[in-house]
Amino acid sequence: MNEINEDNKIICKCPFCEPEIKENMSDLCTPCETEFTEKFDEVLDCTGLYCPAPVFETRKKIDSLKTNQILLMLADDPASEEDMRAWAKRTGNELLSVEKYKDIYKFLIKKTS
Repeated sequence: MNEINEDNKIICKCPFCEPEIKENMSDLCTPCETEFTEKFDEVLDCTGLYCPAPVFETRKKIDSLKTNQILLMLADDPASEEDMRAWAKRTGNELLSVEKYKDIYKFLIKKTS
């Protein structure tokens, strides 16, 4: 996942270090020491958004995916775990995993229809 540039510095390729996400995720990027084992098709950064915005943004992004594609959604809203579990149950989309690192939640969501 990581590459070495001409100055022998590590170039991180994890989704937390994509330019649009990195400014919100600086605590998570060290650069990466482990590979992502999860497979996903899209990344949605909802950090800094509070209820109900992460649910609305997730719905919009999921609507743009094809059936069986997987979304990695990042959020720091303390209510996001409960909100995303309820949303997945209500919509029938599959919440594959929920992890928390420091104050950031990582959701893997599979579009089911």
